[in-house]
This record gives sequence, C-alpha cells and structure tokens, in this order.
Amino acid sequence: MSFAGRQPASLERSLNRTLGTLVLVSLVVISLAGTWIGRQAMEQFVASRLAHDAEALIATLDPETGQLGRSLPPVYNQPLSGHYFVIRGTGSGPVRSRSLWDADLETIDAAPGESKATFADGPQGQTLFVWHAGYLLHGQRINVSMAEDIAPLLLALKRFLVAALIAAFAAAALMYWLQKRILRRGFEQIDAVREDVRRLSHGESGELGSDVPEEVKPLVAEFNALITAWRGHLQRSRNAMGNLAHALKSPLQVLLQHGNDSHDETITTQSERMRQIIDRELRQARLAGNAHAGQRFNPETDVPDLVELLSSLYRDKALVIDTEIDAPGRVSLDQEDMLELLGNLLDNAAKWASRHIMVTVTTKGEESFRITVEDDGPGTDPAISRELPARGARFDEATPGYGLGLSIVCDIVELYGGQAIFGRSDRLGGFCASVVLPVRPAAIRPARPDERP
Repeated sequence: MSFAGRQPASLERSLNRTLGTLVLVSLVVISLAGTWIGRQAMEQFVASRLAHDAEALIATLDPETGQLGRSLPPVYNQPLSGHYFVIRGTGSGPVRSRSLWDADLETIDAAPGESKATFADGPQGQTLFVWHAGYLLHGQRINVSMAEDIAPLLLALKRFLVAALIAAFAAAALMYWLQKRILRRGFEQIDAVREDVRRLSHGESGELGSDVPEEVKPLVAEFNALITAWRGHLQRSRNAMGNLAHALKSPLQVLLQHGNDSHDETITTQSERMRQIIDRELRQARLAGNAHAGQRFNPETDVPDLVELLSSLYRDKALVIDTEIDAPGRVSLDQEDMLELLGNLLDNAAKWASRHIMVTVTTKGEESFRITVEDDGPGTDPAISRELPARGARFDEATPGYGLGLSIVCDIVELYGGQAIFGRSDRLGGFCASVVLPVRPAAIRPARPDERP
C-alpha cells in the first residue's frame, strides 16, 4: 500500500531496524528475567538459612521458662547486627535476640507446621527478610520469627542488573553490527539486479542477468520475458507499418496513373497526397529500423547518423544541415522515440527548406532536454504556429505539409509530458520547431496506446 507524499521504505533498513529492536528487547527481557530469577533464588537461600537457625533455637528451647539451652551465634548477640529473632508463646513471654536492643520485630501468627516469608523495616530502617514459622512444643504453640538484613544482597543484585543491562546493550550493538554485515552481503546480490535494471534503462544491456538469488530468479525471468515480448511487439508494429506502406504503393500508383490519363484533378491531387504520406512513413520506418529497442538516446552519435541518412534521402535538394550539440553522453530517453521525433522534425524541415537546416540539441543539467530544428523555408503563419500543438492528429487536415509528421511529434511530446513550440526561426527566417522534454533518469517510458496488448 502506498500513500501520497510517502516514499517507500528501504527493505534493508526496515529489516535492520526490526531485527535490531527484537535483539535489544530480547536481551533486556533476558536481563530482567535473570534478575528476577536471581532475587527468587536469593530469597529461597535466605529463607532456608533462617529456617535452619529457627530449628536450632526450638531444639534447645524450654517452653515454660523461655530459656535457650545452647549458646547463640554471635550475630544474634551483637546489637543491631542485622540478624534478629523473636519467639512468642513461651510461659515467660516473648524471647528476643539481644541484637534487637530496644527495638521490636513485627511477627505473624503461624499454625504449627506453617511457615511464611515477609519483608519488614529493621531497627535502622534497613530492609529485612522475615521468616515466620509455627511449632508445637510439648503441647504448647510456639511462633518464631527470624529476620535478616538483605540490603547488601539487594545492592549486589542491583549491580548485577546494571551490569547485565550494559552487557545487553553492548551485545545488542555487536549483534546489530553483525546482522547489518550479514544483510548487506545478502542485499549485494539484489544491488546487482538494480544495477542491471539501470544498465537496461540506459541501453547498456539487453536484459537482466541470471546470476541472482533463487528467490529473485522468477521475477528476473518474468521481467526478461516481458522485455522480449515488448521488443517483439514493437518490431512487429514497425514492420507492419512498413509493409502496409509498401502494399499501398502499387495500387496508389494505379490511381495516380488513372487520374493523369482521365485528367481527373481530384483523383490526381488526393493520390499524390497519399503517396507523399506513404513515402514519409516509409522513411520513418527506415529511420526507426536503425534503432535498438530499450536503448537510450545519445545525441553525439545518433543525431549525426540521422542527419546523414536524411541528407541522402533528400540528395536532390543538396541540403546544408548544421548541428549544435551540447548534450554529452546518453540521455535517459528512449532511442527509438527520440529518433522518430527528430526524424519527423528533420523530414518536415527538409521538405520545406530552401537549402539550410539547423539542428540544436541541449540539456539543462539532468532536468530537461531540448531539440530545436530550424529551416530557411517559407515558414508558416504565426497564428497557425500557435495552434499547431493543439490540433493533434488533425494537422494533416488543416495545414498541408505540416501535418502527419508534426502530429507524431506532438504525440511523443505528450507521452513524455514535455512541451512543443512552433513558430518562425529568428536565425534562418523559416519554420522553427522546438521540443522540451523532462529527463527522468532510470525511467522506462510508458507504452503508447498502439503498443499495448
């Protein structure tokens, strides 16, 4: 789907962005998941250790007096050490570790055999992991709450998370670079196809190369088949035009002879007019036969060749045809179309010129292409010249001598979205035809209505 004003995105860039995003998101998710798993493992480890300490306390506890029968680990006697316990349910009241000093520890009643884990604030505001358990000792319910400061463990876990995220971003950057290299190597083969298309559009090759990835081969094959079919269709059309003109010459000569014998001026005039049109079309077919379908127009070589051929066709007039070419190299315009356009302009000029014709070909950067043909003939009325581009295919009906050829010129100009200007030549005094066409580099011209299947 395309939208107005929106350029199609690069497939390579889209793949790079998509894969890069997926890699980064995956690594971040893995880092976060690893941190969560690490925290769960930490809590289970602390809970297991606190449960072991609670079992040791209960094993030596006298439920009536609340006395412990064995010495405690030093961390439970050191004030505010971060390791605390509270035993409730004894006959003498709660038993608290000396490490609590004058603080207290929030406890939870737990049924015998039941255990729970919670978080609480310690005496110094630190985060405590508290393990609660219920016991039945000599028929008496006892609740034990064991607590440990896990701030150092949380700090270590946070540092691990930061390091994991940094490593994830670094790994993502490395994988993004590697993926770009891999995708670039893959798209280099596609670039070869693009270069073949460029060479084809400039007339430097006749078809796309077959050394392409398997996924692209069907597309290349279809494209080459389309080019072959188009060339064949175009050539058949031109051959048909020439054959038709040849076929009409003989019966037309009979009509012309009949008109002369019978002194019928109408038959003679119309037959002569038809003969001129047929001769012109034969010349155009001959000119077009020198071109190759799909090639780009090269003014430096194609214009002199066309001038030489036209001079030979009008050898009896001894025409002087000067050329001024300021268009180096090939122009991204179809060779056949340009030869047909210029051939018609030159043919019209040669028909009416007294002796001198001037052809000027120039380019304006890579934006436009101009062809100007002037002659020293009688020219035409300025009012008629202004109307010529609008008359289309009816030139031949309105202005004898400036008809079919200029009609074809205007058709080609319209095909390319250009402009045709007709008037009087300031340099030679006769007719002046100027054509300006936009240059679209890498563009293949659209098919004409008569060339479409």
